[in-house]
Order: sequence, then C-alpha cells, then structure tokens
Amino acid sequence: MSSRLLPGLLVLTLLAFGPATGCTRKKQNAAPPPAPKASTAVTPEEKLAELHAALELWTFQRNQPPKDLNELVTTGYLKQLPTPPAGKKFLFDPAKMRVSLVTE
Repeated sequence: MSSRLLPGLLVLTLLAFGPATGCTRKKQNAAPPPAPKASTAVTPEEKLAELHAALELWTFQRNQPPKDLNELVTTGYLKQLPTPPAGKKFLFDPAKMRVSLVTE
C-alpha cells in the first residue's frame, strides 16, 4: 500500500512547491561585511594578517577575489589600507589570494 502512495506524494509535492523551490538555487546577494574596526596592527606581520583576514572574509562571502586591495576599503571590509613600512609596499596576488610585503 505505501509503495503506491510514494509516487503520488512526490507528484503532489512538486505541484505544490514547484521545481523552482527544490531543484534550482538562486544566487543570493553577498551579505554586507561587518562594520570594520579601527586597525590595531603595528608590526608589518600584524598588518599582513589584517589584510589576509579581510581577504578571507571577502572570498568567503563573494566567492571571487577583489580587483585590488582598495576594493576592500571601498566595500567596507577595511576602514583603510594599512601603511607599509618605509621603502616597502603591499603586493596583492589575486591568483593565490595572498598579500606580500615587497621592496618598492
């Protein structure tokens, strides 16, 4: 008896909810990032860790790399980019999703 009810219940479920609710998924908009906190990073290592944390959150929420590090600021993932030490700059590699500190 129950083997005849299962196909009927499946048809009723599909009619009631339609294929759009169970068979396809719409991409949801990325959730807004939490309000950025003021940076407390002092050392170059702490600044790199701060940049990597923002990149990880960005990638988790958006599933793609930012165009550049400035996009982390303009979209609210960072209040501002950390200042690199004198004679150095932060270099972003979007393929590896890594930031490194290099000599200018």
